[in-house]
Amino acid sequence: MKTIIIGAGFAGLAAGIKLKENFLIIEKDKRPGGLCKSETKDGFVFDYTGHFLHLRDKKIEKFVLENSTCQLNKITRHAFIYSKGVYTGYPYQINNYGLPAETIAENLTGFIRTSLVKNPKQENFKQWILNTLGEGIAKNFMVPYNSKLWKYPLDKMTVKWLGRFVPTTTLDEIMNGILPKAKTDTGYNAAFYYPETGGIEAVIKDFYAKVKDKVKLGETVIKIDTKAKKVITDKGEYIYETLINTMNLKSFMKIASGLAGSKLAKKLKATSVYNLNIGYKGTAPKDKHWVYVPEKDFVFYRVGFPHNVAPKNVPQECGAVFAEVAFRGALPTGLDKKITSGLIKMGILKNETVIISKLPMFLKEAYVIYDKYREVKLPVIMAELKGKDILSIGRWGAWEYSSMEDAIMQGFEVAEKK
Repeated sequence: MKTIIIGAGFAGLAAGIKLKENFLIIEKDKRPGGLCKSETKDGFVFDYTGHFLHLRDKKIEKFVLENSTCQLNKITRHAFIYSKGVYTGYPYQINNYGLPAETIAENLTGFIRTSLVKNPKQENFKQWILNTLGEGIAKNFMVPYNSKLWKYPLDKMTVKWLGRFVPTTTLDEIMNGILPKAKTDTGYNAAFYYPETGGIEAVIKDFYAKVKDKVKLGETVIKIDTKAKKVITDKGEYIYETLINTMNLKSFMKIASGLAGSKLAKKLKATSVYNLNIGYKGTAPKDKHWVYVPEKDFVFYRVGFPHNVAPKNVPQECGAVFAEVAFRGALPTGLDKKITSGLIKMGILKNETVIISKLPMFLKEAYVIYDKYREVKLPVIMAELKGKDILSIGRWGAWEYSSMEDAIMQGFEVAEKK
């Protein structure tokens, strides 16, 4: 076989569709998709947290639409922040209307002070926050929120990953954001696509249909012989010329023989996520897709509302919410109770009796941590793999913070190099 692809998520399937022939995809699960699957329980369709297709690149947008038979709706984002007991628009830094006066003053004066500093230091993420947005915004949102999300010291994280994911701002935007109807279409995810029914897996199913004859499901890769260019699974052996990997890079390096980078990969870091999906009686809230929650009183860092994205994915007169909790190490105990009480405190759930369905999900190493070790060692690992005709792509294969669109784009790129 000319090309073997490990993993039938968006990156692997996109690469296969582009290659068209002389390739084989090996997927350990019995369904394609990786974490872009959708589960149905009690009439509710739940994703593994919010999986929304933010398509900025016209080529990728065209590819997705042409290869999807499901009804994909383009939706304008309605994202919020919940802090100080109120909902404000996203991004936080340019949507202060509704916050207490003293909080607005802290945010505004802090930004003005930092904007007067010439050539501010931005050697780590915390420093970037303070010297780009100011002490007020850092204190009231950016530091507490990102501390909840990353579970890692912000002053030990680098800044090269920020890009489109963390919007910057100007004094004019902040001043306008103190008034009603501030700008809310900032950021890479101002609009997104999502299937009308079936959850995000509806798109995966359409992609899979294009290449299903060249996909082996339920087959686990147990060893990679990089010298003999052989993939060994629990069901057979396959010789390749080029290997495209989309599985977790750390897991891949454990089973690949003859790679010096295996020792380096062990120290790569990431944060895991516990996601609790809840289906409940009632349709509130009706105006929100997701909400960022920075304060320590709430165990989750974000909640989202699938019924506002795809109403047909929930029973009539019902709503659905997902709540995400980040952690490193062992899974904390008592999370379901803390999540439920937090949702009640925010007014999302009236009480526990309205709950119809619960479905917990675990996303191992969901968010790659960008520290100095990764910055130095990851290029060494990738260079060694490339020298062995192995291309490691996708969020986990490339060990990066990226979107589904990025995964598809990387699948394109490696296929075009063949």
